[in-house]
Amino acid sequence: MDKIIVIIFLMFQFSALKAEETVIPPSLIEQVESGHAESAFFIATAFAEGTMGIEKNLVKAKEWFLKSAEMGYVHGMYEIGKLLYGEALYVEAKSWFEKASEQGHGEAFYRLSLYPIYSLGDDGFDCHKAYELLEQASSRDVKAAFNDYAWMLATLPDKSCRNGQKAWRIFSELQSLYGRMEPIPWAYLDTKAAVFAEIAEFNEAIEVQSWIVEDFCDLDLSANEKAFAESVDQFTQQFSEGGDELCYGAIRRLQSYVQREPWREQPQLNYE
Repeated sequence: MDKIIVIIFLMFQFSALKAEETVIPPSLIEQVESGHAESAFFIATAFAEGTMGIEKNLVKAKEWFLKSAEMGYVHGMYEIGKLLYGEALYVEAKSWFEKASEQGHGEAFYRLSLYPIYSLGDDGFDCHKAYELLEQASSRDVKAAFNDYAWMLATLPDKSCRNGQKAWRIFSELQSLYGRMEPIPWAYLDTKAAVFAEIAEFNEAIEVQSWIVEDFCDLDLSANEKAFAESVDQFTQQFSEGGDELCYGAIRRLQSYVQREPWREQPQLNYE
């Protein structure tokens, strides 16, 4: 695999030296025509990322990812699915995610879980169907799958979809995927706080959520208990009148935990 990548890289570099506009080397085209799906995927990736001396071109990338996928390359199936998903062509994207998942592609399982979570395409909301797909993705160490699974188990309004103790076990597994010095993303710490609140560990939830509000949102919270609660209320009011939506959500969750209430939220797709 690595040897093939080096050879293809050199082909592109040589082609780029010969002309200002990069032309795919004929020998590489011949490899694709002879059935080498990996070469088609490599060309697609170069167009998608604007590497190997060629300009970024998502139209060309889509063309080559599709070619790779149609030749049976699982990573090509996933990437063409992602491009179609990004164009809100959810039904077409799902078809490719399903094909990739049949070959055990972890990220494809994760993408499929978004359908019953956000009622995409022909799917209605179904937390249990989503959980089955998230389990498949998390069994392949897809970190976002662990996070989403724990978040939903801790925050969904439907009681039948919630299980705080299971959410904690899943989040603990997610934490174990990170090294001692490797930072956990803020979004995942947000989930950790929500899980703490769901199992009634509100002091821990407040502590974690306070880190997010202070560090991510660059706000100062008083150490005094009464002043702390007042500052949370003040910031909630301030951000409700305009400002960073992510920080507003983080502050609202902190306010909920201060009031000894777990967070409840129905998943909503952000189309922006």
